[in-house]
Amino acid sequence: MMLRLQRERMTSSLIPSQREYFHFFGLDQEKLKLAKPDAIVMHPGPMNRGVEIDSAVADDERSVVNEQVEMGVAVRMAVLQALVPHLRK
Repeated sequence: MMLRLQRERMTSSLIPSQREYFHFFGLDQEKLKLAKPDAIVMHPGPMNRGVEIDSAVADDERSVVNEQVEMGVAVRMAVLQALVPHLRK
């Protein structure tokens, strides 16, 4: 499960560079090889390709990122639809 790095907050020198961050923490094919063969790749989106996750990994058959983002939108829409009638009272 990858997390989104907020690039707009990277100016505070907590992270020396995007390249260094990716080297140590970004998910690439070499790091993915260390996972179990049936492991899936998740990321809540939006992805910063080349910073948090390599494009080849994001688009790999083990990636469920698109489905995860799509289902996340559907869940948020359902919650809002359920709450709206209660907010009108």
